Amino acid sequence: MNRYYLYLVFLNMIINVIIFIPKVLIEYRFEGAVMGVILAIPVGIFLSYLYSTAINQFPEQGLPEILSKTKKRWLRTIHLSGVQLVWFSAGLITLIGFIDILARFVNPEMPKLLLLSIYLGAIFLIIQMPTERVMYLLEIVLFLNTPLIGFIIFKAYSNEYLNWDSIFEVGTHLFQWPSLKAFAAATYCFSGYGNLIIFNRVIKGKLKVWNFMILAVLGSINLFTAFFIPIGFHGSDGAQEYLYPWISTADSLRLVYSPIERVIFLFLMFYMSISLISISIHWHVSLELLKETFKKPNNKKMFG
Repeated sequence: MNRYYLYLVFLNMIINVIIFIPKVLIEYRFEGAVMGVILAIPVGIFLSYLYSTAINQFPEQGLPEILSKTKKRWLRTIHLSGVQLVWFSAGLITLIGFIDILARFVNPEMPKLLLLSIYLGAIFLIIQMPTERVMYLLEIVLFLNTPLIGFIIFKAYSNEYLNWDSIFEVGTHLFQWPSLKAFAAATYCFSGYGNLIIFNRVIKGKLKVWNFMILAVLGSINLFTAFFIPIGFHGSDGAQEYLYPWISTADSLRLVYSPIERVIFLFLMFYMSISLISISIHWHVSLELLKETFKKPNNKKMFG
């Protein structure tokens, strides 16, 4: 279904808010990050459209099925092996980053190895599921957490301590040409479409224009929020001092009449489930590619 495509890209957007993208963009806030974010939106949507429509020409088939008719089996094996290594590394980086966050902000006394073991146990249970069930689980996680995402963003923008002058100060560097690193970090926000190499198996029907219009809106909100909100709370200079800017930003928010006053606890609870499903998605793709890498292609199978 077409909504599954949106889930994959949206998941990649929100998981990178906490670990990767804000730190890089804030580092280059005076050196073209603003222009990098602006340019990344059309470029990211264009790349998403190009890749997604290309793989959508092979309905309900993943990369292994698409390559199954290649005559040079060694080339297919090398290609699938390289891709699975990339996807495994992407999941591993997210896992290491979030284990570090849990150890720093949730329970510094708990050994990282124990946290890692708990996470790995849950991940290995998920990645062995059929692809369609993994997608169902992703849908449930997003359904439960998306309202919380919206609420945290609303609280951030409406907070009295948000300093718009700091945001405008960074905005004055709009016409500074972006560095490649800042532009690449911003564009990476849209790269969830890459998971279609396996999850295209559960995408039914052609992707519509409205899919990409929704991505443009979500991507714009995501990028500007991830970049500017930490600057608004910590200042144009102070924001750079934090290893995880959005963790510190969430810790600046309060829910005065809530049973849980500090937003950081809700934020971390939310990202525990999001990071778990994100890593599982990457490693499920890697596992499926591993299964197919040394499998003999079925030359009798026809596309369509």
